[in-house]
Amino acid sequence: MISARITLPVRLTVGDHTTDVGELELAPGEPITPTLAAMFREAADALDRAEEASTDGTS
Repeated sequence: MISARITLPVRLTVGDHTTDVGELELAPGEPITPTLAAMFREAADALDRAEEASTDGTS
């Protein structure tokens, strides 16, 4: 049985654009769905903060 954590690269593709968004680190048997959901919530929060910081229309 594997006991070490594994790291998976995460890439997001929208249309013709692909970007590396980070990595997921999981323990053996750990479900991936909650981890992915948390990653996307963090990404959405970061986008919201970036939009709030750029109120002059240059974002």
